[in-house]
Amino acid sequence: MEENNKEKKGQSVRVLALVLGILAVFVVFGAQLVNWQLVHGAQYRAQADSTNIYTVKKDASRGEILDANGVSLAVNETGYKVVFNNLYVPKGSLNATILQLVALFESRNEEWIDSFPIVVDENGNFAFKQDDGDGTVDSAISLLKSDYRLQQYATAEECINLMASDQWYDCEGYSNSDKRSILAVRYNMAKTGYNNENKYTFAEGISNEMVAIVSENSQKMPGVSVETYSERKYANGSLATNIVGYIGAIDPDTYEEKKDTGDYQLDSKIGIEGIEAALEDKLVGHRGEQLVEVTPNGTIVSETEKTPATSGNTVYLTIDARLQKIALDALKENVEAAQKEESYGSQCTGSVVVLDVNDFSVLCAQSYPNYDLDKYMNDPQYREDLLLNKDGQNAMWNRCFWQGYPIGSAMKPAVALAALQEGVIDTSTQFRCGYTYYNADMPDFHPLCMGTHGYLNVIEALTVSCNIFFYDTGYNLGIDNMNLYQRKLGLGELTGVEIYESDGTLAGPDEKEDWYGGDTIMAAIGQSDNLITPVQLATYAATIANNGTRLRTHVVDKITDYSRQTVLEETKPEVVEENIFDQEVLETVKGAMRNVVTSPSGTGYYSYGSYEIPIAAKTGTAQTYLPNSNEYDVDNITLIAYAPYDDPQIAIGIIMEHGGKSVYAANVAKAIMDGYFHPETMPEVE
Repeated sequence: MEENNKEKKGQSVRVLALVLGILAVFVVFGAQLVNWQLVHGAQYRAQADSTNIYTVKKDASRGEILDANGVSLAVNETGYKVVFNNLYVPKGSLNATILQLVALFESRNEEWIDSFPIVVDENGNFAFKQDDGDGTVDSAISLLKSDYRLQQYATAEECINLMASDQWYDCEGYSNSDKRSILAVRYNMAKTGYNNENKYTFAEGISNEMVAIVSENSQKMPGVSVETYSERKYANGSLATNIVGYIGAIDPDTYEEKKDTGDYQLDSKIGIEGIEAALEDKLVGHRGEQLVEVTPNGTIVSETEKTPATSGNTVYLTIDARLQKIALDALKENVEAAQKEESYGSQCTGSVVVLDVNDFSVLCAQSYPNYDLDKYMNDPQYREDLLLNKDGQNAMWNRCFWQGYPIGSAMKPAVALAALQEGVIDTSTQFRCGYTYYNADMPDFHPLCMGTHGYLNVIEALTVSCNIFFYDTGYNLGIDNMNLYQRKLGLGELTGVEIYESDGTLAGPDEKEDWYGGDTIMAAIGQSDNLITPVQLATYAATIANNGTRLRTHVVDKITDYSRQTVLEETKPEVVEENIFDQEVLETVKGAMRNVVTSPSGTGYYSYGSYEIPIAAKTGTAQTYLPNSNEYDVDNITLIAYAPYDDPQIAIGIIMEHGGKSVYAANVAKAIMDGYFHPETMPEVE
C-alpha cells in the first residue's frame, strides 16, 4: 500500500514537471515573440524589407545577314558558354571556384577566355608575354600597369604581387600557376564589368562533353552555370568577305558611346567591318532585363522578368552568292595564271564589282586573294597569320571598296563624253597620231602612243584606244572640265554604298600643287595621279549604260524583323546625277564602246569578238612602277563593260593589279556574264 502511494506521488511529480516544462517553453517563446514583434518589431521589419533588387541583363540574338535569295552569310547557331553569376557566388569562394573550373577545362584541353599578358615561364617565374609584332600584347601590359597604378617599368613579379595581395584579389599562398589562373580570370572580370547585374563569360563555344562535365560539377561550383547563346557563324565564309565584315570585342571608347543604350557591356561583341559595322544599330538585339531580389545574406528571394530580350533585325543584301562564287573561282584561276606567267614584279590581285543597271544594286563584289571569315573567327592561328600578313597577300584588304588604282585607257570614254558635251570636239574632229606626241606648249615633253594610227576621229580613237587623240582632246578640254564630268560619272566620288569606301583620287590641281599641261594630258589617258576603286569603275560603267543617269550604289536590299516575316525598310533607287549628257553624245560613245569588241581593230575584239552576249566595253592598261624605283612593274589591267548592249542589265568594273594581259580580266567578265545570263548554270550555294 505504501509502495503504491509512493509510485502515485512520483507520477504526479513527473506530470507536474512536464507541465511546468511545457509552460516554461511557452513562456520563453512568448517572451521571444514579444521581443520580436513588440520590442524590436520595427527593427526586424526594416531588416526584412532591406532586400536588394538587381536588374540582370539577358542577352539578345544578333540579326542575321543574307544574300538577295536568302542564302546565309552571317547567321546564328546555338552555342554553349560557361558563365559566373555573382549573385550566386558565396562570399570568399570565388578563387577556389575559378581554380576548379580551370582544372576541369585544362584537363580536357578546352580553351577558356585568357587574355592575361603575364605567364609562368619554364623556370616557374612570372614573365610578360612576348609581343607578336602588332603591339597588342605590349598595349595590354601597359594597360594592366596603368589599371593598378604601377610604374611602366614594373616587372611581371611586381604586378602579380600587388594583384595577389588582400588589397585586390587575395590569392597569396597559392602556387604560381594557380595564382596566375586566378588573376587571369579576375582581371578580365574587372575589365568587363562583372558585378551583380552583369555576368562574366568564362568560356564560350564549348563542346557538348564540356557542357555535361560542368553541369555535373555545378553543385561544387556555386555561381557557375552553362548557358546557351547565339554564336555567330559565317556560312559560305569565303564569299563576300569584303561586304559582310565581321564582329569582334567592343573597344572601351565605343562602349562609352553606346553603354546608355543598355545593349552593350564591356565584353560585348560589335560589328568591326562591312555590313556588320555599318548596320550595327539594326543588327544588334535589345537586351532583356530580369529583376532578382536578394536578401542581405545572399539568399535569392525572387526572379521576375521585367522586359524580354528582342532579337536584332535581319539584313538582306543585293548580292547573289552564286555570282560571288563564280567571281571568286574565276578571279582565283586568272590571278594565279597571271602570276605564273608574269613571274616578275609585284603580286597580282584581282577585283570585280557588278551592278544592276536598273537600280545600281551591287550584284557581286569579290576580290582575290581573300580569306575565310569563319576560320578567321574560330582559328586563332589563322587569324594571327592574316592580321600580320605573314604570307604577304594582304587578303583582308578590301580591294573592291578601299583600294584606288590607276585605270589607264578605261578613263577615255569619260574624257570623250566630256569633250563632246562641251563642244571641244564633235564626231568629225580628227587628230593625227604619228606615235610620238608633239605640242608647241610642251616642247620638251613627248609621250608616246601604242601604235601609229594616222588621222582618226573620236569613235575610231576609242575603238583602237589611241593615246595621242586623247592627249590633244584632254589638253583642249582642260583639267577642270575633265574633272567635272568624271565626278558626275562617279569617279573620285563616294558611290553611296552602305559600307565604308574610299573616294579614291581624281588627278587634278586639287591633288597636286604644281599642275602643268603635261599632267592634264596624262590624266586624260587615266595615268597621272588617278586612283579609282573597282566600285567606282562599275558605277561609271553603269552610268553610261543608264544613259547618263547615276543612281546611288547600294548593297542593302531590305531589312526585316528577325523572323524575316515583316519588311521594316527597303532600299529604293536614288538619283545622284541625271541629264549629264545629250543623248547624241551618249550614243556616240556607247557605239564606240561596242566597236571596241566588234571591230577587228578594237582592243577588245580578241577577247569578245565571238562572244554570244552583245556587250559594250573599254579596256585599259596602266603603267605601274616597282616600289621606290623608276623601273616599270607589270601593268594593271582594267575593264569596264555592260551587257546586253541594246538593253543593258548589268555593268562590270574589273581591275587586275599587275595582271599584265587583258585576257585575264576578259576571262573573269565572261565567267560572270555566262552565269548571270544563264542562271541554270550557276553553282548551288546553300
